[in-house]
Amino acid sequence: MSGPDQRAAMPGSLPPIARDYRATIAEWARRYYVEPAALRDAALSDPVLTRDGTGRLLWLVCLDVDAGPAAGGRQLQAFGFARNYVSAPLERSGSSLNREDCTRIPLTWRNWPGMRARR
Repeated sequence: MSGPDQRAAMPGSLPPIARDYRATIAEWARRYYVEPAALRDAALSDPVLTRDGTGRLLWLVCLDVDAGPAAGGRQLQAFGFARNYVSAPLERSGSSLNREDCTRIPLTWRNWPGMRARR
């Protein structure tokens, strides 16, 4: 019999997140947004260990950014990272992560002014 505590994500359950996860998100944003140079007020959450709906253990990182009125304004995006695995919006590889995951888990946010400067 398995309980929810047996599926809990705990520190040490997964290797540390890749050091280049910010660069991976920035590269995704350059491909996803029509005008990446117009992005402003970007914030990135600190990585949080979680499980997606498939049971996969991964690091959740969320991006909150103002994409401008032409692109729909503020947008929240969820990314999942594990060893040799990235789950990004519109590029999901069997992961059930979505932007609602960014609202159901308490996150610590940090301004990310460097995202816009990278081209």
